[in-house]
Amino acid sequence: MFRKMMKHLVNNPGLKILSVLLSVVLWMVVVKMADPDFTKTFSVPVEILNKEVIRTMGKVPDIVGDTDIAVFYISGPRSYVEDMDSDDFSVTADLSQVDLSQDGETKLVPIEITAKKNEKHIDIIRKTVNMQITLEDLSEQKFVISPETTGTPAEGCAIGDVEVIPNLLQVSGPESVVSRINRVSASINVDGISSDVTDSVKPVLYDENGEVISSELLEMNQNVVTIRASILGTKSVPVRCQVSGAPAEGYEYRGVELTPETVLIKGEAALLNGINSIDIPEDVINIEGEKEDIETTVDITPYLGDGGISLVDDTANQVVVKVLIEQKESKVFHLPVDSIKINGLSQDYKLSFSGSTVAITVRALKEYMDTLQNGSIKAELDVAELEPGTHTLPLDVTLPDDKFELPDTINVQITIEDKNAPPEVNQDEADQSGNNNSNNNSNNNNNSNNSNNNSNQNGNNSGTSQNNRDRDAEED
Repeated sequence: MFRKMMKHLVNNPGLKILSVLLSVVLWMVVVKMADPDFTKTFSVPVEILNKEVIRTMGKVPDIVGDTDIAVFYISGPRSYVEDMDSDDFSVTADLSQVDLSQDGETKLVPIEITAKKNEKHIDIIRKTVNMQITLEDLSEQKFVISPETTGTPAEGCAIGDVEVIPNLLQVSGPESVVSRINRVSASINVDGISSDVTDSVKPVLYDENGEVISSELLEMNQNVVTIRASILGTKSVPVRCQVSGAPAEGYEYRGVELTPETVLIKGEAALLNGINSIDIPEDVINIEGEKEDIETTVDITPYLGDGGISLVDDTANQVVVKVLIEQKESKVFHLPVDSIKINGLSQDYKLSFSGSTVAITVRALKEYMDTLQNGSIKAELDVAELEPGTHTLPLDVTLPDDKFELPDTINVQITIEDKNAPPEVNQDEADQSGNNNSNNNSNNNNNSNNSNNNSNQNGNNSGTSQNNRDRDAEED
């Protein structure tokens, strides 16, 4: 039995070998059909090794273009290729391998790419073979790290002080790269936070365009810093404003309009409870002698009170204040003299006015002037100290409200008479009586003169007769 089996096995050896080979090929075809070849492309940053080799020369390498990004692809069975990602490769450039004797400023550094797994089942085909560098002078600078926050705190909360520890960062590297650094920041997320928060973060470098500067050739003395943010309460309070001075004569101050009317402040709860408004002092805006509206912008930061209170939005510190000034109207009212109250007039006197009405000019804003009537104006006159005669004195006018004013003093002319005084004679009659008396006196005088003349004449005649008698006696 055994001999027959051995004889059967050793007969036709070629056919048997061929059948084995066909089996192997068939197995490989089946495997290929079940797990076909696949290709995948990668772009992986190059890790630079041994940078101190160049630094010992007082130089630093500066990468040319994007040659520090290695581009390659892998091929192999789909099951292995699809299982690979960028972290599964080690991509390095060793600066100790650079040939400094190469002509030109650009030096080539070989890039090594190795797979961390499945290396026996995949092939790596490199597109980027070398990293290109130039040698530059080493530069070192110090930057203040600016704290930043992302997100929005919980409702009713606001971000308080944010600090970075340490807040100074020293950066060294190629001069062309270091000189591009415009600012350095550290950021903390406060989204939904209602209490103080602390985190450890990596400083980020930015150029003047706000683009992140990332380079393997830069070194920082602090790779991680601590950032803390305090969370404060908030409160919405109105802004109020007073003014000093008075507008020009005939104009009235109507108040102020503020934009915005309210602001959101932040601080500890104890401090917020003591603040009900932000008050702009009256000496900030003076309206003395003004005749039209005034518009100005006021920085309210100095009026937030003592330390601990600030605006939630730092840019909301400018408040537009519009001061409203309106011109008043003037209107003349004719007040009947019968409605004027007379005070202090003696019972023995009587008073009369020079006219039947008194013109009273009142000034007020139009909206108030339309409501004023004659009957609302009260007037009094005090004549207690006056004697009979004609007088001009100021009228005491009372208006219904301080919204109305008298621009001028109202003077009236009155006459006071004594009821018990004898009636005065009319001047014409007095003159006529005087003339008659003069005529009578003149006639009496004339009559007297005529009598005297007659007496004189009689005397003369008597004297003549006596003379005649004397002369006759002598002749005898």
